[in-house]
Amino acid sequence: MRKHHNKLFYSKHRYKTVFNMPWAGILYPTTDQQLSDVIEGKNKHVRYLNSDWYKTSPDVIKLAKFILEHRKNMNFRIQDKHAIFYSNQELSKKLVELFTEDWKKTIKVDPRYEKLAPDTVVCKRLPHGKYKYQIHLKKDTHKYLKESERQALWDFIERNVDHTLVTGRYVLDYLEGKSPHCYYGYFYIESEKFLTPIYMMAQKGIDKVIKFVKEKNGSNKKTARA
Repeated sequence: MRKHHNKLFYSKHRYKTVFNMPWAGILYPTTDQQLSDVIEGKNKHVRYLNSDWYKTSPDVIKLAKFILEHRKNMNFRIQDKHAIFYSNQELSKKLVELFTEDWKKTIKVDPRYEKLAPDTVVCKRLPHGKYKYQIHLKKDTHKYLKESERQALWDFIERNVDHTLVTGRYVLDYLEGKSPHCYYGYFYIESEKFLTPIYMMAQKGIDKVIKFVKEKNGSNKKTARA
């Protein structure tokens, strides 16, 4: 099955290839040393826990060798019963050829969006109908922002209530000063002109900024604020 995606994976890959591989977890933590030990049969956990199964599973070796050879040119993750790879078309095809029976789907970035800048998402409708930027806060934001910086950011959001939106309860509690902690979250701003003052006040606590670009024929429907 092939579908289109509206942003680059990891800001650089055009293809996401998904496989049903419940056995792939044996490769964890997928360091070069771990993979080499599995290939050479030296991994003690493999020998002790899965000796019979391991000897009859050449796909484990095949996958370990593939990751070792191509790790620098792709991103991947092993999650539950699935192995997911992010790469270019060539590596995606090679993976499917190697593991045809395990292949579940391939998702391809829409050709119209291949040249998008990093952290840019194309959408049919802007978040809540109007917000073009999503400000992501760092993990443990409270460790990076001084109390004065938190207060300044909240005062700014309050003054521009028609152009900003905080949807997460825990982010809101932190910004309002009701909670001393903020472990992660985000908020929205309507336009680029708000980025500079926000960075001036809270740059140390900002992880990244996602920009949303509405498709030419996208919807202008707005979501009413509570």
